[in-house]
This record gives sequence, C-alpha cells and structure tokens, in this order.
Amino acid sequence: MAFSGPELSDYENVVSLNEAWLGLVQGDTRLRSGLAGLPEVLIRRLTNLTRQQIVRLAETPFLLFSFRERDDRYWTRVLSPRHERDLFSAHDTDAVDTLVSASLGFIWQLARRNPYTLRLICGATLYWTECIAEQTFLGLLEAVRGSGEVPVIRFVNQREMWRKLLDSGVSPAEITRQAAQLSALQAILTDPPESTAESWSLAARLVKAPQMCVADGNEPTQSS
Repeated sequence: MAFSGPELSDYENVVSLNEAWLGLVQGDTRLRSGLAGLPEVLIRRLTNLTRQQIVRLAETPFLLFSFRERDDRYWTRVLSPRHERDLFSAHDTDAVDTLVSASLGFIWQLARRNPYTLRLICGATLYWTECIAEQTFLGLLEAVRGSGEVPVIRFVNQREMWRKLLDSGVSPAEITRQAAQLSALQAILTDPPESTAESWSLAARLVKAPQMCVADGNEPTQSS
C-alpha cells in the first residue's frame, strides 16, 4: 500500500504550532495544567526556556502537545451527542483559543488529506485519524472546545525522552539537536497504543450522531 509522505508545509506548520505552544506555556496558568504528571524538575525546565531554546525545540518533527489522541474515554465523552458544548469558553485566553483552533484545523485537514502524515506527527492510531476525518471542522472544534480542557504535553510518561529533548534537544549544535529530536520521534512511533477495539467501537457509534446535527440541525436519530 502506497503512502503519501509529509510535505514541507506540513513540517512548517508543526514547527509553528510547537513554537506557539512552547511560548504560551511559559506564562499561561491554564495551559500549564496540561503539564500535570511531568516531574517538577522537567516542568521548571520546560517553562523557563529562553526564546532561542523555544525556537530550537519547536523544530521537533511532531507536535509536542496532544489532544489525547490515545485516550479512548476522553474522545468517547467529547464526541458524544449528549456532551454539553460551549464553543466560546469564558476561560480561554485569545492566544490559547487561537492555538487550539489552529491546531485542530491543521489536524482535521491532515486527517482528510494525508492521514499517514497525521499519524507521524501525532503518534495516533489509524482509527482515531479516521474518526477525526469523519467530523465537520466546526463539529470537531465545538466538541473539543466544549470540553473545557486544554492540550496536554505529549507522552508525559516518556520522561527520558523529555529529559533528552530539554537537554540535547535544545543544543546550539544542530547535529546534536537533530539526533535528540529524531530519537524522540522514534520513541513516540514505536510506543504501543493503549486503545482497544471494544472501546473504539463505542466511540465510533457516538461519532456519527454529531455529524447529523451539524448537517441538518435536527435531533440525532437512532439507527436500528
């Protein structure tokens, strides 16, 4: 089976989004809540990067933050038609709101245009990618924004990976920096997903109901 590889513009968007997230997490308290689970020493390191270090770390060839792509329970709840949604949350700052919207737009269009590339930059499962592609962009944005949660740091349990990224990954030496970042990419691509077919089967049934609401404005119907 042939796959369409990532385009230069895809990586340019990854760098841009990484840089925005790294910059915002330096001072946005709510966005910092997405670092929970990372050792305190690494949190201090991540939230005290210099501007030049942010630029260097942003070059990592995958999104450093996550929308919980492997958390089945989260996505089952978020995509459920019974989940209460509020597109315009009073808790969001303009900058965080822009980051979330831009990231979801990038993810959504990749899910439809080049799912293989999306899996590379998110370490996501094929089924999650297919679920995202089935949504309208507005429906996806409403679902995630309505959850009231912020993006979280990717693979928070990969502590050695983050130690390397926050050390060698911000090195002034390009070859050292690239080696650390590519090593991190390999780590997320070989990390086995925890999702199960049973839990995703439930998510799949819930995914389709919001689409009907967006398309015709009617209440979702149950198929027999």
